[in-house]
Amino acid sequence: MKREREFEIENYLAGEMSDTEKLDFEKRLQSDTELSSLFHLYQEINLSMQNDRKIEVERRELETTLQRLGKQYFEPETAGPGKVVKISRSRLYLRAMTVAASLILIIAAWFMFFNQPDARQQADAYVKNSLATLSQTMDGAKDSLQQGIAAYNNKDYATALTIFEAVQAAHPDNSDALQYAGIAHLATGNYDAAITKFNELSAKKQLFSNPGLFLKAVTLLQRNKPGDKDEARTILQQVVNENLENTAEAQKMLQNW
Repeated sequence: MKREREFEIENYLAGEMSDTEKLDFEKRLQSDTELSSLFHLYQEINLSMQNDRKIEVERRELETTLQRLGKQYFEPETAGPGKVVKISRSRLYLRAMTVAASLILIIAAWFMFFNQPDARQQADAYVKNSLATLSQTMDGAKDSLQQGIAAYNNKDYATALTIFEAVQAAHPDNSDALQYAGIAHLATGNYDAAITKFNELSAKKQLFSNPGLFLKAVTLLQRNKPGDKDEARTILQQVVNENLENTAEAQKMLQNW
């Protein structure tokens, strides 16, 4: 039984459910506490794995840099058998300055590795990494929606937006089309239009999984007009307080405000 629940959650998160299946699943999430707890656990694990992979790549890059610096500046020179290497004062001074410079580079690299980006930088990274492509989904308007997703993933945002808005007009209850239209506006820097879409999405209270508020906060941080950062902070705090979708991401942005 547990494996069946896990299989359902995986299909839902991968966007492989029909509209009917999604609605049925979301209704059961509201009444089945065990299923709901398992669902949130899956969300946290997926997000944690993504962050761990990113940190591991950065750690390896730093490690490679430190090893290269160590070989370049700290490995001793060797002389042949019976040979004596004389080091003048000027050479000693040069070596000392070289060591000092390399230490500065190491400290700078160390600081850059552990210095966490602020909320706006994290919002930029979220857009570039998490919203670079859209997952394929299956629903009542699958043919048109798939075409829009394919256009978006090919960075043809104008075509994608036209398709998403057409699907939304034909199917007003299609939350995916609404969300994707907002993301397409965000990708093209049309922040005001994106915020309008995400406001409409967040107002759909019947959805169990609704990223509308979080996406609005990300858009505000990207737009960066006077007052946007404060409003984004309030929204992120609401996402955390109400344990809405993307809670973990919202917490990290608030921690590095």
